[in-house]
Amino acid sequence: MIGNSVNAPAPPPSPPSVAGVQIDHLSWSGIKCYTDCPRKFHYRYIAQVPAEFVPASLAFGSAIHAAAQLCHQARLEGQVIPDVAGLAITYDGAWRAETVHAPEVLYPKNEDAVSLREMATRMLTTYREHVTAAAMRQPAQIIGVEHAHRFHLLSDVPSIEMRLDLLELVGPDLIVTDIKTSRSRWNDEKAREHLPQLVLYSVGLVPLLRDLGAKRIIPRFCVITKAKTPAIQVLEPKASQQDVDRLKRMTSETWDAVQKDVFVQREGWGCAQCPYRTRCLGR
Repeated sequence: MIGNSVNAPAPPPSPPSVAGVQIDHLSWSGIKCYTDCPRKFHYRYIAQVPAEFVPASLAFGSAIHAAAQLCHQARLEGQVIPDVAGLAITYDGAWRAETVHAPEVLYPKNEDAVSLREMATRMLTTYREHVTAAAMRQPAQIIGVEHAHRFHLLSDVPSIEMRLDLLELVGPDLIVTDIKTSRSRWNDEKAREHLPQLVLYSVGLVPLLRDLGAKRIIPRFCVITKAKTPAIQVLEPKASQQDVDRLKRMTSETWDAVQKDVFVQREGWGCAQCPYRTRCLGR
């Protein structure tokens, strides 16, 4: 939980250029990309080279998000949540959009488009039941679905762009939910690993918190497991001022390194799913 005591910094100067590319904003995915592998950040955001393949897990996650979004968009508009068949149609359209122009779709062992489609149906069935039950148990005012917003975290860093899966107002609480898909249930360590993303979103939502007259921002993960019998985890990891300070330091250090053209290669287990693997490693 983060209260409304964080002051919004002054906006930065005009967006700078790096290697001839004007960068007018950062995002959590960009910051995380640089932290994981600076060379990958360069290929994606600076050189903007075409991906060699699309990881099936990435396309799958995007398609599940699109179907989940449909659930909440229906609630926002006062409509009945679509049945699983309707959600699956949305999944299919999003999957095609993610993969139709890909030079290759890289699947994990023992998976293909058919098995992932079957898994998606199970996951969406479970998620729809979860959303329906949660709406009956605790009515909420939906503020935004896939809400895009930019804000200034630090005066010497470009604005931060965030895209929020779900924003709800429940009594005095502004709840921001990020939907994740995962092969297994998250433990406390996994939640802490992803906490900076929610901290970033929470800081960016402080002005909205004040506009709505709400008292608290509650960041939340909704984890849908990829399993024969999918499960839903709703996690609300607590953030402190130290977490905010750590996030600001991470963001500042990332931007400083980008400006200095520091894009070192970081070889590790993530290379197997990296769409720039051959360009980077030659294999």
